[in-house]
Amino acid sequence: MPRTFNGPRFRDQRRLAGLSVEDIAARIGRSPFSVWGYERGAAVPPIPVADALADAIGLPLERLLVDDLKAA
Repeated sequence: MPRTFNGPRFRDQRRLAGLSVEDIAARIGRSPFSVWGYERGAAVPPIPVADALADAIGLPLERLLVDDLKAA
């Protein structure tokens, strides 16, 4: 089953890690605006970026994915 990056889940985990959008952006080499877009679901990060986002908060990428049927 296809899976999709879950932006709100990432945002929640980022906050639990005590990191700001700016912290994440600096760690992955993207703009804060891009990170904010991923969190809101306005943009879907490419796989390498999604993996970098997960690494930045210390989680496996699998924890930030959701089955497409559950995302709707």
